[in-house]
Amino acid sequence: MIAALVLAAGASRRMGSPKMLLPLPGGKTVLRSCVDPLLEAGLERVVVVLGCEAARVRSEAGLPEDPRLSVVVNERWREGMSASLARGIEACADAEAALVALGDQPSLTASRVRRILEAYRPGARLVVPAADGVSSHPVLFSRALFQELRALSGDAGAREVIRAHWNEAVQVPLEALEDVDTPEDYGRIAGSSGDVLP
Repeated sequence: MIAALVLAAGASRRMGSPKMLLPLPGGKTVLRSCVDPLLEAGLERVVVVLGCEAARVRSEAGLPEDPRLSVVVNERWREGMSASLARGIEACADAEAALVALGDQPSLTASRVRRILEAYRPGARLVVPAADGVSSHPVLFSRALFQELRALSGDAGAREVIRAHWNEAVQVPLEALEDVDTPEDYGRIAGSSGDVLP
């Protein structure tokens, strides 16, 4: 079984309001737009890791009712992305591999997810979307790397593990996804000026 983790625990400091709840064209929130492609691609388990304002995000993000979807809370979210990654890995410790996605990349598509999943082979340690040698998201980590992921600290996420195993990675040629970090990012992705946030 391959699981997916959606890291969505941060405080959205640069945005000034919970970015996971921002609306996008089509009526979905930023977080819902990241979760739906994972389910559409056929993943058997999708774990959303919340932290800051977890109860509000959970109730207002418009997440679908799907038996494959679960939400966990990282009480240590202030420690950075590594703590959320560890909480997510804990929630799918029985998986053969975990696809790690970021909750603030709403341009994720099911076709992108499928290309990464199709590149995975038993024995591969990780599958990385990359353009010109630069890694992007989401990244698929085999169970063999779970302990290394759990041992990370700080806010760097999984970059350290990706760098350590770059020569072993199956690379999939895909352009980088844009993050929604600032009002300007949101305006660009939502197709508005970004001057006024809800």
